[in-house]
Parts: sequence; C-alpha cells; structure tokens
Amino acid sequence: MGIKKVPEGYAMTEYEMEANKWCVNNNITITVRQVTWREKKYYVDIETGRFPNRKLIATSPEKYNYKTAQKKAAEYRVYYYNKREIKDED
Repeated sequence: MGIKKVPEGYAMTEYEMEANKWCVNNNITITVRQVTWREKKYYVDIETGRFPNRKLIATSPEKYNYKTAQKKAAEYRVYYYNKREIKDED
C-alpha cells in the first residue's frame, strides 16, 4: 500500500476570495480537472448554471501543474468578477 502525496495548493488572496464568492452566488463554476487518470496535469473548466444542469462554457487550452492550475482558476474568477464591475458602471 503506497502513500498518497497531496498536491501543494494555492492560497488565494482576499480579493480572489471575494471574486470566488461572487462567482458562486452567480452560478459561475471555475474548477480544476485532471487531464487523464494518474497524469499530473490539469485543465481549468468554466461552467454556468446549477448542478446537475451546468453548461460548459470553456476549457483552458493549456495543461498546467496543480498549483498553477489553481492560480489560473483564481485569475479566471477575478476576470469574471471585474467584468461584472465594468457592466455595473455602464
């Protein structure tokens, strides 16, 4: 029986946490998905809607390691959060 290694995560900033909360409240889900089983590369998926009827909007074109994928997911959340602020100003 082998020992599982837990991948090192990414600690979000306060602003990224606020953006994450906004995304959850507005049914935008941005998650990290493993490319294939036992491969240590990940995609970032962006979905809208409530579970189980979510619709996939986009998947990142590149593959990332776990920590970088978490950071990229946080960047996408901030992007959508900032996009909302621009719409509110109009």
